[in-house]
Amino acid sequence: MRKLLEKMVSELRKQVEEKVPEKGEFPVVFEREEVSDMKIGLSHLILKVTGVGLDGHEDERYLELGAVNYPSPYGAESVMAFGSTQKILSRLQDPQLVDELMAKTKKLADDIDYEERHPWG
Repeated sequence: MRKLLEKMVSELRKQVEEKVPEKGEFPVVFEREEVSDMKIGLSHLILKVTGVGLDGHEDERYLELGAVNYPSPYGAESVMAFGSTQKILSRLQDPQLVDELMAKTKKLADDIDYEERHPWG
């Protein structure tokens, strides 16, 4: 799992450097990878950077981790960082980020598993 997340962070960092401006809108940039570790209960992880999309916040971005377990209709997401493009890039270079993503991946898998077992609360 560590190698997968390291690869995703590295590839997303390159995309952010190339495609995410300091201000204004931009298409979502993301890395989506299939999870081969069946013990975790996920089929795919998505690491993405999105704009806030609100007037007056054109320079703010989210770094999010998403998880899905196809064919289940349930998914889970978590914000891993918030701020300017430079702040997001700094976060993507943080050596502790991969450890935090690993811990959050387990939590997202647990959230999806709960939804699958208790779809109506």
